[in-house]
Amino acid sequence: MRGKTAARRRWTMWVLWMSAAAMSLQCTPVHADERRTERVAIQARAAVVLDAGSHRLLYEKNADLPLYPASTTKLVTAILLDEYTHPDTPVYLSARAAREARVRLGLPPGTTITAEDALHAILMKSANDVAYAVAETIGGSQAGFARMMNLKARLIGCTRTHFVTPNGLHDDDHRSTARDIALILAEAVRHPAIVRAMQTKTYTIAGHRFANGNRLIYLERFPYGEVIGGKTGYTSKAMYCLAFAVRQHGRVRVSVVLGAPRKSLMYRETQRLLKLAWEGRPAVLV
Repeated sequence: MRGKTAARRRWTMWVLWMSAAAMSLQCTPVHADERRTERVAIQARAAVVLDAGSHRLLYEKNADLPLYPASTTKLVTAILLDEYTHPDTPVYLSARAAREARVRLGLPPGTTITAEDALHAILMKSANDVAYAVAETIGGSQAGFARMMNLKARLIGCTRTHFVTPNGLHDDDHRSTARDIALILAEAVRHPAIVRAMQTKTYTIAGHRFANGNRLIYLERFPYGEVIGGKTGYTSKAMYCLAFAVRQHGRVRVSVVLGAPRKSLMYRETQRLLKLAWEGRPAVLV
């Protein structure tokens, strides 16, 4: 009898232990860091997603590799333009500025436009002639403006950036990184005038009507957050580049893709990165 009682007690304890274990499994949440980390292939030479508030990188591939940033350079030009001028400040298009390589606004030398017009021209049309005119207006020369650009970049927190041109046209010494461009865009979107220009779809200057070159702003509904804006870029050596900012779950997130081999891939990989951030999925970019 005593043996049966002991056996029954052991059986009861085993059942209680198994029940408790099952309840523990049901009640224990699965945290993000316990999920499987996936490997996500990115063909661009470098890519990041940055939280603009904390400056923490959520995802990265070659974040600190110096590369040619192409027209994402114009984000710094836009910041300085907004900080050093008023909307109606005149920007003079010199003969030297008018000779800059395409893409150009194409107004004749000697034309004066407003700083507000210039901001839209460099962010929407990526006008190289207007960016050069801004450099001459604010910095006195390209070299003088480049010094201002590099100082501003350092103040923003960039550590591996050196600007030579105000528009991103190729120079062997003109370099930045995906991390630094993300920091620059995070600063740029703190300027309401810059955000308004980034979000404008069409604009007219002196009878020249042009459209925004960033395809993502034309989406009726961006699936991975609220669009803030960004800047595209391309040269034959830089390849396709895009810095793009959205608001996700109450936080500003910045994605940067540098050196994508095709324009379509630049957009696809930007959306892939922002989808990862939107869903909070643990991933390693390869």
